[in-house]
Amino acid sequence: TTDLAHMACPPKYRHIETFYQYYTGEKVAPVLTVFIGGNHEASNHLWELYYGGWVAPNIFYMGHAGVLWCSGLRIGGLSGIFKARDYKMGHFERFPYSTSDL
Repeated sequence: TTDLAHMACPPKYRHIETFYQYYTGEKVAPVLTVFIGGNHEASNHLWELYYGGWVAPNIFYMGHAGVLWCSGLRIGGLSGIFKARDYKMGHFERFPYSTSDL
């Protein structure tokens, strides 16, 4: 439950739902499920999959942006919200970790 403190959302939304059952393997998503980074997840955990990856059986995280092919279908996703104040500030990409972080 300490993970809930890292969610970027109002405290009233910080409660456990059902994802942990998929993460632990208790349940398996019945179809391939793909998601991108959003505004209300524990981003400290998804940072470990900066470029995307499998978070549970049949559940794939695309990172904050990405494109993948699935059964001949191209799926693209972009994350973010529009804030006029930040719009022209730019986004300067870098590797998620440096050798000093490891």
